[in-house]
Amino acid sequence: MYPESIDTSKNYYKNGKIYYNVLQGDELWAIATANGTSTAKLANLNRLAPTASIKAGRKLIIAVQE
Repeated sequence: MYPESIDTSKNYYKNGKIYYNVLQGDELWAIATANGTSTAKLANLNRLAPTASIKAGRKLIIAVQE
């Protein structure tokens, strides 16, 4: 999966956080890049290792709005 394949228009806002639902084949680095953040920051927000595999259907926090 490449960053340009990630549909960020499906991100959604709830309770001060922006979320993305992982699709089959998505990778953490591609999701991070598509959303203008780093893999390390995305992993930290979601309590994952930067090299972690992620399963389809998982909700990832993309950002926290303050």
